[in-house]
Amino acid sequence: MSITSQIFDFAVNLLKSSGYPGLFALMVLESATLPVPSELVLPLAGYLVYTGQLNFLLAVIVSSAGSLVGTLIDYSIGFYLGRAVVLRYGRYVRLHESQLKTAEKWFAKYGEAIVLLARFVPLIRTLVAFPAGIAEMKIWKFVVFSMIGIVVWDSILIYIGYFFGQNYNSIVTSLTNVFTLVEILAVVAVIVVLVLWVRRKPAKKENVVP
Repeated sequence: MSITSQIFDFAVNLLKSSGYPGLFALMVLESATLPVPSELVLPLAGYLVYTGQLNFLLAVIVSSAGSLVGTLIDYSIGFYLGRAVVLRYGRYVRLHESQLKTAEKWFAKYGEAIVLLARFVPLIRTLVAFPAGIAEMKIWKFVVFSMIGIVVWDSILIYIGYFFGQNYNSIVTSLTNVFTLVEILAVVAVIVVLVLWVRRKPAKKENVVP
């Protein structure tokens, strides 16, 4: 078994342990422009749907809710704090000025509709929330446009994981071709933290019982 296969198995087991709360948290981080690729997380969730560990509809609802929360965080940063703050602290999550400028150009060129369309474009899909907030786009429009794109995107990726669930090797090969080992390990590390956090609460309750 290759190292990627082992990591894949480990990530699946961890996501299974954290369940829907873990999926929600991962998608919040992804849509808040942190280095957690939905192209990796959602197919893993789809694989768990195939194995019967998750329900497809619930997985779509939970992941979409997390994505909406995450993108609203970025929108709020742009709206309330402005471009200067986005650039100042963006470097800590690998957000560069050139990337923000690209998102701003798209927003200026295609207007508010890009909030929906960008959901299907790598990199721009999460960054577009910043210029939308900076431009003070009406919140209800931002939520509606974002949610349409989010639900479609999340549903497709989860279904891909479900569809290819019967062919384990195809999923592992695809992940190897698309993502670096470092990116896969980064997602695994985030899931580990989530699992530890979820398991910490029951442990405290047990200590209270006489």
